[in-house]
Amino acid sequence: MVLKELLNTCTVAKDEAYAYWIQEALVEADVLEETVKFAFEGTDKERTRACWILHHVGDRKPELLLGFMGRMMDQLDHAKTDAEVRFILRYFSKYELPQGEEAQGRLLDYSWKCMMDMQAAVAPRVYGMTIAYRMVRAYPELAPELAQTLETIIEYGSAGMKNRGDKILKWLRKDGLL
Repeated sequence: MVLKELLNTCTVAKDEAYAYWIQEALVEADVLEETVKFAFEGTDKERTRACWILHHVGDRKPELLLGFMGRMMDQLDHAKTDAEVRFILRYFSKYELPQGEEAQGRLLDYSWKCMMDMQAAVAPRVYGMTIAYRMVRAYPELAPELAQTLETIIEYGSAGMKNRGDKILKWLRKDGLL
C-alpha cells in the first residue's frame, strides 16, 4: 500500500498500520521526505496522520529530523491542523532547539503565545511552556518574565497546565534562575 492511500484510509490500529512506514522513514530518506511533505502540505487527514508517523520517527531517531528544522519552524506559521503544531512543539520541547538567535526568538515568541492562548489545546500549550523553560536556561534574563507568566497559567489553567507550570517553576528555582 502506498503512503498516500494508507493516510487516507486507515482509521484504526495505527500502531500496526503505520509500523511499516515508521520503519521505512527511519531508513529511507525519500520516505521521510514524502512523510514530511504529507505532514505539511497534504489534506487535513494526511497532515494529522503523517505527523503521527513523524512523532514516532522523532522518538526513535530525533537526529533524522534535524534537516527539517527550518521547514518545521516555517510550518508553525502555516499549520492547518493541531497535529502539526503538536508534533513540531513536542519535537522542540524534547529534542533539539533551532540554532541562531533569530530562529530561537521566533520559536520562543510562538511558544509564549501558544502557552498564553486559553483557547488552544493543552498539549501544545504544555510543550510551549517546556520550550520557554529550555530557552530561559540559555537566556536567564527571561526567567522572571517566565515565572510571572507561569503563575498566571497556574492560577487559571487546567490541571495539566498547573502541573507543568509548577514543575517548571521548581526547575527554575533548582537551576538558580529565580
